[in-house]
Amino acid sequence: MGKIRQYHHHFHFSYITSIRRHLLSVAIVTAISFLLLFIIIHLTFPQSLQTMKQVSFQDVIVASINTLLRLSTAYFLSLLVAIPLALFIVKTPTTEKIFLPIFDIIQSIPVLAFFPVIVLFCSTYNVFEVAAIFVLFMSMLWNLVFTMIGGLKAIPEDVKSATAMYHIHGFNKLRYITLPAIFPYLVTGSLLAWAQGWSIIIVAEVLHTYIPRGTISQDLLGLGSLLVNSFTQGNAYLFLFTLSVMIILISLLNFFVWQRLLHIAQRYKFD
Repeated sequence: MGKIRQYHHHFHFSYITSIRRHLLSVAIVTAISFLLLFIIIHLTFPQSLQTMKQVSFQDVIVASINTLLRLSTAYFLSLLVAIPLALFIVKTPTTEKIFLPIFDIIQSIPVLAFFPVIVLFCSTYNVFEVAAIFVLFMSMLWNLVFTMIGGLKAIPEDVKSATAMYHIHGFNKLRYITLPAIFPYLVTGSLLAWAQGWSIIIVAEVLHTYIPRGTISQDLLGLGSLLVNSFTQGNAYLFLFTLSVMIILISLLNFFVWQRLLHIAQRYKFD
């Protein structure tokens, strides 16, 4: 009992220490980024400090929530499509030989090349959220598909033989063999997908540039649109504040979600 308590105390202390170190790292990175960008913007736009708009804290919070909702929606949609698609591609050597090169070519095509057409189509029906989520979905999808294909092909042959020997098929095979096997690769693919999503969100929310005679009012409120529009308007304080919030959100998600999942994923790797 004493050893258990000692271990629990050590684990709790290590966890708290790790959180403190991470939060300190986030604070340092944010402060340095804020300072450097403030200097760069001040040197580039010397008049910007005299023409500042007041920073609306509420707008940035609402924008953060909107951006996270768009990214989360696109991620879960891509996840729902990626898992069956990866399973289908590696189902037989024939399907892999036919469809893997096709999807490899498709994922090589820049998704933003189709974005203006998607925005124009969605503007006809006034569903701009669909355009943003769709382009995020397409940017995330292939990271998940190809990493999971790698996970499926990494399953050892003896595991496959044991599965066939004990007649484990259907849902039981999916639950006890396939999903645990691809889980580490799924986490890695999710990390890449979210990184891609954070890059694309800046474009996905600024829609007026893709609409003929478009205006800023047609943009989607989010961190990406705030970053672009605050910079073009010379609002350096809002730009830096928005960027700082984005850095903090990415850091917190990385520590509290992805680092935890990466640690769990180690248990499911084949030796």
